[in-house]
Amino acid sequence: MNKRTTYMNKINTLGQISSIIVLIGMFMIPIGTAFYFGIEFNIMDTLAASTSLIALFLPTAVIENISFYPILGSGAMYLSSVTGNITNLKLPAAVSGHQIAGVEAGSDEGDIIAILAVGMSSLVQITILLLGMFVIGQWLLPILNHPTLEAGFNNITPALLGAITIPQVFQHKKLSVIPVVIGIISYLYFGPERFPYVQSYVLLTVMIISIIAAYMMYKYGKLNDYQK
Repeated sequence: MNKRTTYMNKINTLGQISSIIVLIGMFMIPIGTAFYFGIEFNIMDTLAASTSLIALFLPTAVIENISFYPILGSGAMYLSSVTGNITNLKLPAAVSGHQIAGVEAGSDEGDIIAILAVGMSSLVQITILLLGMFVIGQWLLPILNHPTLEAGFNNITPALLGAITIPQVFQHKKLSVIPVVIGIISYLYFGPERFPYVQSYVLLTVMIISIIAAYMMYKYGKLNDYQK
C-alpha cells in the first residue's frame, strides 16, 4: 500500500468518524431540549413534517457536494461539511489557497492546500462567531442592519462566487462556454422567482452536459492547449 492510499484511508476514516460525532451532537440539541422541558414529540410526525423540506433540499445538497468535491478534495470536504458555510466561505478560501500556492485543484498538492485553507477559515469563522455572540454582537448588529450597508451584505455570496468564477472562465475559455451559456439561458427561461426551486436540477444538467462536451472536445483534439 503506497503513501497516497494510506493517507486517503486515514482521511476517510477520520472524516467519517468526525461526521458521525457531529451528527449525533446536532440531534442531541433538539432531543435534549425536548427532554429538559418535557416536550413530547412523535418521530413519525416529525419525519412527515420534514418530507417537503427533504424533497426540496436533498437534491441540492447531493449535487452541491458532488460539484464541490473536485475543488475541495476529501479532507477539506469532510471539514467543510462539519463546520458548514461552504459556498460563501470554505470554497472561496480553497480556491484562493490554490491560486496563491500555484497548484491545481484535484492534485495531491491541491488537496493539502485546500485542507489548510478550509481549516484556517474554520478557525477564523469560529473565532468571529464567538466574538459576535459574547463581545461585539449587540454593538455590531445595528451596523449590519443599516439600510446603507444592507444591500451590500445581502449580496456577499454572489460577489464571492463572481470573484471565483470570472478568473476560471477566462483561464478555461473553451470549457466555460457551454456551462455559462446553459446557466444564463436556464435563468432567463425560469425567471428569478422559479429558478431557486430548480437550480439543483439545472446544476446537475449543466454538470453532465459540460462533462460530455469536454470529453468530446478532448477526443477531437480541441483541448490540446491544456495538455502542454
